Amino acid sequence: MRRGIGASSTLAGLILSVGFGAGVLAQTTDQKPTSLAPAKVLAPQPTPTQISAPQSQPQSLAPPPSTRVLVPLQINVEELKKIDSDSVGTLTEEQGGFGINMWEGTSRNLVEKLLPKLPVNSSSRTMRSLMRRLLLSTAKAPVYADPLDNQLASTQLDQVPVADPKAPKPEEEGKLLAIRIERLSAMGDVAAVDGLLKVAPNRDTDHALLRSETDVLFLSNDNARACPLVASQIRNVDTPYWQKAFIYCQALAGEHDKATLGADLLRESGEKDEVFFGLIDALTGVEKFEIASLTNPAPLHFSMIRAAKAKLPKDVTSSNNPAVLKTIATSPNAEPALRIDAAERAEAMGALDTEVLRQLYAGVTFTKQTLDNALSQASAERTALSRALLYRKALVESIATAKAEILGQVFKLAREGGLFQSTSRVYHRILKEFQPTQDLVWFAPEAARALLAAGDGPAAAIWFNVLRTTGIINEKAADLRDQLMPLARLTGNVPDEEWSTTKLDGWWKVETATSEEKPVDIERAHKRATLLYNLLEAQGDPVPARRWEALLDGPPQSATVMPQSALWRSLNKATDEVKKAETVLLAMLALGQAGPTQVNPTVLRQVVTSLRLVGLATEARDLALEAAVAAGL
Repeated sequence: MRRGIGASSTLAGLILSVGFGAGVLAQTTDQKPTSLAPAKVLAPQPTPTQISAPQSQPQSLAPPPSTRVLVPLQINVEELKKIDSDSVGTLTEEQGGFGINMWEGTSRNLVEKLLPKLPVNSSSRTMRSLMRRLLLSTAKAPVYADPLDNQLASTQLDQVPVADPKAPKPEEEGKLLAIRIERLSAMGDVAAVDGLLKVAPNRDTDHALLRSETDVLFLSNDNARACPLVASQIRNVDTPYWQKAFIYCQALAGEHDKATLGADLLRESGEKDEVFFGLIDALTGVEKFEIASLTNPAPLHFSMIRAAKAKLPKDVTSSNNPAVLKTIATSPNAEPALRIDAAERAEAMGALDTEVLRQLYAGVTFTKQTLDNALSQASAERTALSRALLYRKALVESIATAKAEILGQVFKLAREGGLFQSTSRVYHRILKEFQPTQDLVWFAPEAARALLAAGDGPAAAIWFNVLRTTGIINEKAADLRDQLMPLARLTGNVPDEEWSTTKLDGWWKVETATSEEKPVDIERAHKRATLLYNLLEAQGDPVPARRWEALLDGPPQSATVMPQSALWRSLNKATDEVKKAETVLLAMLALGQAGPTQVNPTVLRQVVTSLRLVGLATEARDLALEAAVAAGL
């Protein structure tokens, strides 16, 4: 028991009176320079005599050069005052941003409402790139719409709402920047968050931004920079977040008694974070601590776990946060299976470099007997370790045909498990080693799809060309060529002069062909045809009516998830008005976490069409390609 001393007041007094080492703490002071306006130059007032003077009078001398150069300086000072934190970014239009006027005509109300809903956990690399560019673009912040204009617009549909140029209230300034940083953090893009924080004008005074910066440093295991930042805030903000961070930094600095006392007082104040308290006990030498469960870890937890060399529990991968998954994947405190599972998901979301996943796969040791039975074991188990087993088997296999058989099985299992794109990136280097030959023509379609999924169009084109030339003399190769032709058209590898709608007839014939080895799956054929026709028309290639009519034999309706009507209407309206940033925002929400590989083909068609019409044709094609290769087109 503490003698008559309240836990909260004692803790506050402790925090204000103690530090954790001169080498860790750092005080910062902000000094605002006095703004000096340029001297005002007074022109001489004309007198009556000067006005009536004859033409021969000497002309007045122009102001000296020193006076003239002050004018642009005064203008620049005024321009700087207009810069607000919501407008800053790290991507100019030349660097891939969407332009300084990307929000022109878009209501700030709409952006504030929808930006926090961006599906940052999507496994689509194209979506991730678009969202990242949207969040990092340097652009004038959108302004609030006039409520009266909104009412008029609801009754007069043809009238475009006029934005109110009124600036946001002081308490609302920086709100969009905070949302952008939060979404980037949720994406696990630590580098992007750090870059945006560096250009934020209110970085040193905004508590939300300071907390985001501290989280980034803890996730990066950069305690040397995190702890001085914590020390600068603890005197100003007395919240559990900063208190826990400060106590942790005390423990790191060897001030174990102070850290233990602070933890005791924090527990008495009502804090329930048992993982934090257990790790503090471990770091201060009170007792060892084993984490039984950690389903919603914070950046501080990961930093403490590394410092205490504690093992991560199995349920830690239940999180769907890319930053969390990336941290687990790179943590030496986790079991190999746990790290690979987290790495696969983080890589799929774009939060982890593919090479890290390759290294994790290659780092697992298997016996020769296990490697010999890799195909059968991987088909039966379908776990993270079984996928590592297949990768090791493909690495050591030296016979080209045998390696192609392994890869064929790898991509089949990956497609069934929804991991085709990620798997294609992992095996990209192995695929590049293959020399396309007529002996491997049977493997050409899957090799081309995997290379396209990995973003290597030129290498995919080589395999497609093997099919085209071999198909002239080989009937089976001709069928494979016809099967791959629409995909090649989607990727731009078939020029206009070589494309005709009759190519779709050939594709449908192969798709619905039946044999003893391969009975036709008409339901799957209808689904793939529906996706293909929508993607082609979204890209500007019309599909003949007879091909659409052939699909009417299927069920007239099917259960599916569609965006809400308001979102659908807003996307069409933004596209018609060529509002690029608003179109991207709405398109990402329409796709949702499912992304292009799982969304309804009608929705995907609208998204691809919208992006193409606002000048993002490459990104539209990339989304279409992701869906096509994942479906096995």
